[in-house]
Order: sequence, then C-alpha cells, then structure tokens
Amino acid sequence: MDQAKVNAVVTAFFNSLKTEEDKILATGLTHNKTVEVLHQATMQLCQDHPERFESYVKFFEFGCMYLQDESDELPEVEKNGR
Repeated sequence: MDQAKVNAVVTAFFNSLKTEEDKILATGLTHNKTVEVLHQATMQLCQDHPERFESYVKFFEFGCMYLQDESDELPEVEKNGR
C-alpha cells in the first residue's frame, strides 16, 4: 500500500475522534492527547508491519459489508502472534 495514502487515511480517522471539549480522562491524559498517542502508535505499527495493516484493512472492508447487511458472515481478525 502507498504509505502516503495510509498516512492520510489514518490521520483523517484519528483527527475525526478529537473533540472541542478536551476533557481529562481517568488516566490523567486529555481525550485529545489520548487520541494522539493512539494515532502515533498506529502510524508506527503501519510503518513497521505493513502486512498486518493490510490484513486489518481487509477485516474492516468485510466488517463494513457485514454491518451494512451485504454479508451474513462476520470476518475473523487475524491474531498476529498473540
């Protein structure tokens, strides 16, 4: 997958999760800081393990079909070394 496209999609997703009301969570971090930490961790994993990211893209693609009643089967998520 094109890394620039991956970056654009992942960044757009995480930016959409941020809120104007940036409340402090039980962890002591704000909501938006938590989203940013998860964003950075995800970006690093996408770069370090592109094959795993591709398997997640396929999972979400088929998962969306399941949610939209276009498929009767919920796909399994690969467990990748757990």
